[in-house]
Parts: sequence; C-alpha cells; structure tokens
Amino acid sequence: MAISSTGITGRNSDWGSDFFGTLNEMPPEPVNGIGHTLEAMSTLPAFRDARHWVLRNLGISQGSSVIEAGCGNAAALPDILSAVGTEGRVVGIDPTIAFVEGARTRAGQLGAHKARFEVGDIRAIPSADGEFDAAFCDKVLIHAGPPKAALGEMVRITRGGGRVGAIEWLPFFAMSSSQPAALDTFNDIFRKAVYEYFISCNLARHFHASGLQDVVTEAFLAHTANLNAHPFWRAFIVQQMPMFIFAGLIEEAPAQAFLADIEELNAKGEFSVSFIVQAAVGTK
Repeated sequence: MAISSTGITGRNSDWGSDFFGTLNEMPPEPVNGIGHTLEAMSTLPAFRDARHWVLRNLGISQGSSVIEAGCGNAAALPDILSAVGTEGRVVGIDPTIAFVEGARTRAGQLGAHKARFEVGDIRAIPSADGEFDAAFCDKVLIHAGPPKAALGEMVRITRGGGRVGAIEWLPFFAMSSSQPAALDTFNDIFRKAVYEYFISCNLARHFHASGLQDVVTEAFLAHTANLNAHPFWRAFIVQQMPMFIFAGLIEEAPAQAFLADIEELNAKGEFSVSFIVQAAVGTK
C-alpha cells in the first residue's frame, strides 16, 4: 500500500487526492483501521466542538435539508439529526464504499430512515443547483481538491441565502519529546501524506474565492496530557504507526524511538500534545 499524493480520475485534470482516494482499492483491514481512527476523531472534544459550531452556524433548523460531502461512516449523523429532526432531509456522499455502507448501517440503527447515503465525490456532487438549505464537509479538503472544485460544488447545490461550512485541522503535533529529531520525523509523515496540508489555515480565503459572503471562522484546541485520555490519541499516534512504516512514510528505527520516548514520558506524567482544529461558515 502506497500512501502518497496521487491524482485520481475525475472530470478535471487538476483534481487530486492523497491515500483517501485509493481506499476502495485497499484490503478491508487497513480500511477498517482508518474507519476506527475516524470514529475516534469524531468524538475528540476539539472535532466534536467544531462540528457543533458549524451546525449551529449553518442556519438550519427542524425540517431543513443538509448534505455532508465526504460523510465517511456518518459519525456526524446524530448531531445533524439534532439540528434538523427526523423530518429534515439528510444526505451524505463519500467515495469510499465501505464508509457508505457503514453510514447506512448507522442510519438504520438511529432510526433515520429518511437519511440517504450514496457513493459520490465532493467535486462532482450528484445534486441539483440550490437543492439544499446548507452543505458542509468535515476533514475532507485536506484529503481531496483543489478547494475551488470542492467548495464550488457545495456552493452550487446550496440555495441562495443558504450556508456552507467546513471543518479542517493542521496535523502538526506540538508534542513533548526528549528526541526532537524523532518528533520532527513523525510530524513529517503528514506533510508527505495529506493532499492540502495547510488548508485549515486558509479556509476564509478559499471560502471568499468560491463566492461565499459573511465568512466567519473559529479555532479549537485539541490537547491532552495523557495518551490514554481519549481513544483518538493512541489510535492515531501509536496504532497507525505500522501502517506509516509500511507505507514508507517513516523508517522503523526513528518510529520505534519516537514511540518509546512518548510512552516513557506518558508513564512519568511528563507528556502533552496539542494541535489546532479550524472551522468556517459562509453564506451564498
């Protein structure tokens, strides 16, 4: 399995994605592992708070229609249903077949029988112009773009006066370490792996470029002083390391040195790690 920035087939030659564009070609085991990590991310307070902020600022209410572009396994569905109710129209699209199947299962478990989840691409959303009251994406622009294509589609399918939102993060871990070189090597994984590393810092610019008005932004701090405080930290930093090594994003020796170092610091109560989550909402 190679994890690198590669182009994918699309309507336009400038489309591109990182490894998320190849998940349908991967064996089930790594895809399930990524799905597990995404599930943990969805409940991390910083991501959860950012999602709640976006949904509050989308201007939706009971009975509204909303689409999540790049919905994954529909981890956001309970929060969406809280905003629009069971009579609201909820649609999700995602390019990964396994995630869409998981989203449909979740909808059934929640009794959201009107929610619809389909395989689709954020840059070519199979919906009519102005079909929805609001549209949003969560940790998608970092993986697939260019932003003008993805945001342009979300703007297109949103009615006049409706709102578009996005949640992104900068995968730079400000982390305790007695081996700074090993930490640098760890952080370099994500510069290599993701499609648009600095997208979270530039949401307002891209929103304006897509024609959105009255753009507002917010930032959320993800932080812990214990690797075991929330499932995300160990799932993302530790459990994914074999995949990073296999993909050639980090060599075995610095990877193991890095993990040994943070485990020792964690055991001594000398560990901390933080990163920034950013969100934006604009009006069509």
